[in-house]
Amino acid sequence: MDERDQFRRAAIEQGVPEDEVARFAELIRFQIHACQREEGVHVGRRGGRPRLPVGMPWPTCSEGFPLPFLLRLDCAALPRVPDLALPADGTLLFFLDQESALDACGIEPEQEFARVVYVPAGAETVDGEYVVPADTEMEPFLAPEHEMYAGLQAELPDWLDRSEEWLSATQIQLLRDMPHLKQMSALLEQLWPERNWWLPEDVFIGGYTISAQDPPEVIMMDPERERQARSLPRPEQMVALYEERQRVMREWVPLAQFGVPDEEFVNARFLIRHDDLAARRFDRALSFCEFTE
Repeated sequence: MDERDQFRRAAIEQGVPEDEVARFAELIRFQIHACQREEGVHVGRRGGRPRLPVGMPWPTCSEGFPLPFLLRLDCAALPRVPDLALPADGTLLFFLDQESALDACGIEPEQEFARVVYVPAGAETVDGEYVVPADTEMEPFLAPEHEMYAGLQAELPDWLDRSEEWLSATQIQLLRDMPHLKQMSALLEQLWPERNWWLPEDVFIGGYTISAQDPPEVIMMDPERERQARSLPRPEQMVALYEERQRVMREWVPLAQFGVPDEEFVNARFLIRHDDLAARRFDRALSFCEFTE
């Protein structure tokens, strides 16, 4: 029995009708939250120097500049999450040149400045060494090191708290079909209390995307479907846009989200398709670096 089944059973025992529980359970996303406080299990480290497979060069952009290393996650230590097919072992390494990524102005150009590297368990590794191109002003860099400790928490979409004027007909109907919404939300918090968090220093794996502006799911909507949706009257338009965003959200999942060191208003966000995650195709993960001010 996974966490979602655990919630269903507990809600039904409280007298909530099964069909209503099923609607609510579909909205739940479980998320791994890692922080510097020694709460939960040790799952990795932010900053420092990565352990790269022997013979693998430090990841660079096309001009040869090394990408800053920001995060290591030890997959064997990560809590298991429903609907998140993380590797059972091995290590995930995250590299990002946030300044260049923010200046890229487009999904495809941004990927040159971000990289996710999966190191299989048992691979022979060495401390990574980067080389700064000659005759450049680039200074040596290594982000401060912090050990990370993780636990599991449950998330609901933020639109549940919005007034109906900002919702599509689909969302409004869903809310009206869940008269026990407050009771189920309280139960969810009781089963998986939210951990205190601060995005600049914490890391989130899975769950919903964290966005100060347009979320990645909006950016990734199919342009033709979006164009067709915006040609409709407002009620139908909101339904069509909601359904297109849900399609993207079913296909993609946040692989890691965290604040960039020494950049108070910059968030690193790496997303990956569910099928690519299951197949360990981490070279297909996408970066959506965000300036939050």
